[in-house]
Amino acid sequence: MSQDTATYCKNCGWNNEKATAVVRDDLHSMWIPTVVAIIVVPLVWKMGGTQRTGAAIGLVIIAVVVPLVLFLIAKRRLARLAAPLPCAPQEVRHEASPALTTSAAADQEKDVLLAMHPRRVRLTGRGYSFVFLMFFATQLVTGMLFVTVWGNDGQWHVAFLKNALALLIWSTLLWRCVSFFRNRIRERRLFLDGEFSHGIVVVQGKTAFGSQIVYRYPDLSGNLHQNHATDFNGTLYEDMPLHVFYDQIDSAHSASLESSLFRIG
Repeated sequence: MSQDTATYCKNCGWNNEKATAVVRDDLHSMWIPTVVAIIVVPLVWKMGGTQRTGAAIGLVIIAVVVPLVLFLIAKRRLARLAAPLPCAPQEVRHEASPALTTSAAADQEKDVLLAMHPRRVRLTGRGYSFVFLMFFATQLVTGMLFVTVWGNDGQWHVAFLKNALALLIWSTLLWRCVSFFRNRIRERRLFLDGEFSHGIVVVQGKTAFGSQIVYRYPDLSGNLHQNHATDFNGTLYEDMPLHVFYDQIDSAHSASLESSLFRIG
C-alpha cells in the first residue's frame, strides 16, 4: 500500500516509519488554514453582519471543516500504521552507490566542512530572489482571497458556486505559497544539523513546476534511501553526484544541497 509518497506494508510493518513521517508532516501543516479561518471568519461576520453570513459559512466549510476532516483521516492512518508489528526483515542486497572522487585536496576539505555540526547556512542570490517573489505572491494571493470573501456585498446566494470556486482556487494557491516557505524551513534545519552523505541523481525530468530530480544516498548504516526534490538551479542531470543531508532519526527525510536555494559556509 502507499501513504502519499511512501510505500508500506500494512501486514508486517515494512517501511511504516517513512509512511508515518509523511502523515505527520501533513498533520503539522494542517493548522495553517485553520488559524487563518479563525482570524478571518469573525472579521467577515463582524464587518458584514447578516449580509455576509453566506461568505462566513463558505469560508468555515473550506478552511475549517475540510482540514478537520483531513486531520481525523490522518490520525486514523497513524493509528493504523502503528498497529502492525514489524516482521523480521529479509536481507536485501543493493549495488554500491557510486563514490565521489576524493583525490583532490579541495574536495576533501569541503567534505570535512560539510560534515561539521552545526553548519553556517545562508540563502544564495537565487534563493533571495525566490523568497522575495514568493512573499510578494503570498501577499497578492491573500489579498485576492480577502476580495473574494469580502467583495461580494452579501450576494453570495446569487452566484454561490462561482464564489465558492474562486475561494477554493485562491485558497489552493495560498496553500502552495505557504508550502514553499514550510519546505525551505525544513531544508534549512537539515542543512544546519543533519547527517552528511554523498548521493547521486538517478532520474531527472521536467514538470509544470520546474526541473525535478530523484536521488539516492546511503546513511551511516549503509542503507540506501531515495528521495525527490525540485532542482531550483536547473543544473542537475542523471548520474551527477550531490551532497545530501538527512535527519538523524528518520534517514529517509533528506534534502540535497545542489538542488536547493541554500549554500553552506
